[in-house]
Amino acid sequence: MEQRIFSILFLLLCLQPSSVAQVTVTDTVRIQLWTDSVELAEVKVAGKRTPAANSRFSDLLPVELVTAGGANGDLYQALQTLPGTQVQGESGRLLVRGGSANETQTFIDGMHVLNPYTSSGINSSVRSRYSTFMFSGVNLASGGAPQEYGEALSAVLPLETKDYSRVNKLGLNASVVGAGGGGTRSFDKGSLSVDINYQDLTLYDKLYKGRREFQDPYRMYSAASQWRYTPDADNILKCYVQYDRTDFSSWEGVERRLFDLSEDNVYFNTTYRHTSAGGWETFFGTAYSFCEQTVRGAASAGDEWKESRQELHLKAKLARRFSPSYRMEAGAESYIRHHESSYRLLDRAHTAVSPIVTAAFLSATYYPWEHLKGEISCRAEYNRLNHRIQISPRLALNYYLGNVMLSAIAGRYTQLPENDYLVHNRNLHSETCTQFTLGAQYHLGDRFWKAELYYKEYRNLALLAAEGATEDFSLLWQLPATAFTSNGYGRSKGIDLFFRDPSLLKHFEYQLSYTYNLSKRKYRSYAELTVPQYATRHNAALVLKYTIPRLNSIIGLTNRFSSGRPYHNPSRPGLFNDEVKPYNSLDVGITYLPSKKVIIHASATNILGRKNVFGQENGTPILASDDHFFYVGIFLTLGKKAAYDVSNF
Repeated sequence: MEQRIFSILFLLLCLQPSSVAQVTVTDTVRIQLWTDSVELAEVKVAGKRTPAANSRFSDLLPVELVTAGGANGDLYQALQTLPGTQVQGESGRLLVRGGSANETQTFIDGMHVLNPYTSSGINSSVRSRYSTFMFSGVNLASGGAPQEYGEALSAVLPLETKDYSRVNKLGLNASVVGAGGGGTRSFDKGSLSVDINYQDLTLYDKLYKGRREFQDPYRMYSAASQWRYTPDADNILKCYVQYDRTDFSSWEGVERRLFDLSEDNVYFNTTYRHTSAGGWETFFGTAYSFCEQTVRGAASAGDEWKESRQELHLKAKLARRFSPSYRMEAGAESYIRHHESSYRLLDRAHTAVSPIVTAAFLSATYYPWEHLKGEISCRAEYNRLNHRIQISPRLALNYYLGNVMLSAIAGRYTQLPENDYLVHNRNLHSETCTQFTLGAQYHLGDRFWKAELYYKEYRNLALLAAEGATEDFSLLWQLPATAFTSNGYGRSKGIDLFFRDPSLLKHFEYQLSYTYNLSKRKYRSYAELTVPQYATRHNAALVLKYTIPRLNSIIGLTNRFSSGRPYHNPSRPGLFNDEVKPYNSLDVGITYLPSKKVIIHASATNILGRKNVFGQENGTPILASDDHFFYVGIFLTLGKKAAYDVSNF
């Protein structure tokens, strides 16, 4: 459109009278303008492929994430400043709109990641296994996700790696928690990237001792590589592999039992995308996840718990735009899993299950006129454990009024019960969640405001029907299969607000989010409908950033708040009927570029020293292993590249 306007202006300028010469035009020039039914501004994408008709609040760049105060370079920590999320300081996992951590699933290039978090001990925060700089953009779908993404009851986090790299780069990093390095070697029509890291908390524990006393400090070795081949713009082949090993042992509990953990984790991902001359877009992907963990002193001194999880995810997809106003997409996928666990104290209890879910999905997007976009889709799943078929429809509408977009989404989502329940009763139904959302957003330049109402209805949740049942994994195996049912249910409702404006003042930007959530469930060991222990009613986060050009620095402040966690008070009737004090944490981050090839980053959480409590258990406050966390690191770029072109892929 801009090219047409410039052509018109140039033509009119040529037709103006000149003081040097007169130009007589005898021909008639007819200019015809038309409007395409699909505007570029109409679809806001992340990685050029993520559908827009879902509850997204921002497309975040890696630099925006790592410079947020208190994020400490961690993907999931930074995402907890977005609306819909809830602070999980004792585990660090991502909770969205009243759902548990296992209801939010991570996908890399459209393929599922079985275990995206690092390992940790009791009440210790985990981190992402994957470098934030691997991805071209980060986009959390907090609700109403497309039916392409299966086995995600509440939300999905689709991450897209970079399609290609045409430059060679190499970098090293060192910090108080470890060291690493990596880079990319570009060749004709492709590139190869490698990243190696070693984390060791020996130095950190000497500088700052938390509530955990280590016998052997936390150590993690990780190595990752990605090969990309792009012979032309219509073909992209990517292969990614990562292995990491975690070890540590610490003293846990009032009895000071020795908690010893070791874990091996492998993730492999291969995807291929092709666009034909006729406009057909094809996608093939495969992902393999393997995680084996051994814990000694898991529940009591002298015991041993061992768990092995595997998943093979296969997906094929076909899409085509038949006209400027109509597009269709269809695909099929399979989740082939195997779970095996054993617990040994005096004798050994062994359980295993191998669920397989096969699904097909179909989606049609239609633009009946310029300001309206409609998307209708359906997903059918077959569970081989109980031979049941689930049908999940979804409808999404977007209506555009200038810089304002109104949206409405209704969809049904399913997910297998957790392995700890499925191994005892393989006839359990897939858990379901029906979601309804209404939203409005305003987007002008860099300014982005959004408000969204949501309601979620849960059915077929796994429920422990035995009286006085406990979720202690060392005791679950003693229960009969009839103690595990699919009679659980629940609901979650609320409102999300989000304001982001990096252009309000020069060198200053702010991001404000607020979530009100009311969640109640009867599931797992909850014998009655009640607020889950992890759910909080009010959640807010304010992120401020100020750039100082003369000092080549960025200062970030993050203030996060949430109302108190519910807990059981034995003196009052009801399961969870009281709340601990509210959560509040003021975090800071400073990024400094002393030269074009050096980055120094420092961050600290909870700088005011608040002692945050995450509920109570048997009258004892649940506390994170550390009230604070600080990070200081330096990143060096070798060769001709500048420091901000990070080495990670």
